[in-house]
This record gives sequence, structure tokens and C-alpha cells, in this order.
Amino acid sequence: MPSINQEPPLITVTNPVTYFRLWWNKVMGKEGIDFKFKIHPVTAFLISFGLGAGIFGAGRYSVNIPFLKLEAIPTIKPAPTTESIWKETAFTGKLQYSVTNKKFFLLTTSSEAITLSIPSNLDLLTLVGKRIMAVGEYNKNTKLLKVSDAKDLEILSKTPQPIPTVEPTLIPTPVSTTSATPVATDTIEL
Repeated sequence: MPSINQEPPLITVTNPVTYFRLWWNKVMGKEGIDFKFKIHPVTAFLISFGLGAGIFGAGRYSVNIPFLKLEAIPTIKPAPTTESIWKETAFTGKLQYSVTNKKFFLLTTSSEAITLSIPSNLDLLTLVGKRIMAVGEYNKNTKLLKVSDAKDLEILSKTPQPIPTVEPTLIPTPVSTTSATPVATDTIEL
């Protein structure tokens, strides 16, 4: 038995780890939530369908986060040009004149009509109905041929003239043989 005259100790030394463990058990022993619920299969399917639709549907709404933003680098696509492209070329065909439009047309062998833009010092009325060759700058979009000079037109014959060519003829050449010389024999005449 302790005596009454004994004084209690000034400091009691306890293990802090043990102290903390006991305190934690006392706190956690009274804490916690118990969930209990029962779901039928049809209800589970409807809930999962609703959650899925909500989550995937929310994908169209985005939050503006700078480091997650994907910026597409624009690629250079060839744009259709509206400017005309002129090419130096030549066409042959029959020259026609439109009285209503007062323009000259060249009807090619492929039945294509090409509008001719001719200089004012050139008179083509004498060549209407004839086959000509027109040389100049051609615009494929507008089907216009700019004839720059009178020298660019050439009168061709009404019917194409074939170019005379010499066909090679085969001339037999003697072939040397190493056979025996022929011997003369008697011939019978009838």
C-alpha cells in the first residue's frame, strides 16, 4: 500500500505511440456509416443506362483548360484560282462568223467552238468558211484564243493533202550458196 506521505510523481512518462493508438481506436470505434440497399436487375440496368448517357453526353461540353487544349494546325489546301491561265497554243479548224455577236469562232475537228479575239487591223471576213490555223494565247476557262498578229493565221487547203512518201520495195539479193555446181542435163520438150 502506498503511504499517504508519498508524493505523486511530477511527470508521468507514457509511450506516445500507444497513446495515439488508443485515442484513434476510441474515435473510430464510434464512427462509420452502414449502407444497405437492394436493387432489382431492371432497375440496375436503367440506372446504368442513365449514368452512361449522362456521362457520354457530357463529353460535348468542354472546360477551357489551356494545357489540355488541342489546337489543330491548319494545312495548306490548294484553293481554286479564279484568275485566268493563258497558254501559248495553236488550233486548226473551220473559221465561222456570228453576225449577231459580231465575233469569230474556230470550229475544231473535235466539234469545239473557240472564240477568237483578233487585232483590229486584221480582216478575217475573207477567210470565213475556210480551214485555218490560229496561233496565240488560249484561256481554257473562257475558251478564248487571243490572236496577237496577222502572221499567226495560216490558210490551209480545204481538204487535207497527204504528204507523199516513198514506200521501200524489197529487192532480193543473191545469196551465195556452198552447194555443188549444177550439172547440165537433157531436157524434154513437149
